[in-house]
Amino acid sequence: MSRIHFVVKETAKMAYQTQARREGKSLGEWLREAADEKLATARPRKFTVEELREFAARCDARHPPGARELDWPEIKKIIVETRYPDYDVT
Repeated sequence: MSRIHFVVKETAKMAYQTQARREGKSLGEWLREAADEKLATARPRKFTVEELREFAARCDARHPPGARELDWPEIKKIIVETRYPDYDVT
């Protein structure tokens, strides 16, 4: 097992210790859990195939039957016309 040392203000250390005690944990345990929680939320979450299928179904349900997705040239034209109304796209 490895050790990590870092410098904090005494007031911060006291606040960490107080919170750890409230939760019935040692300061080291409390800090490890805080670091693990931070790391878990920082990583992109991997989706399962089923979650992706459910997402696609929800997206499909938002559009009326027969609706089609725009082609890239159409999307580019809309972007240019919106951003630069005086620019001739044709």
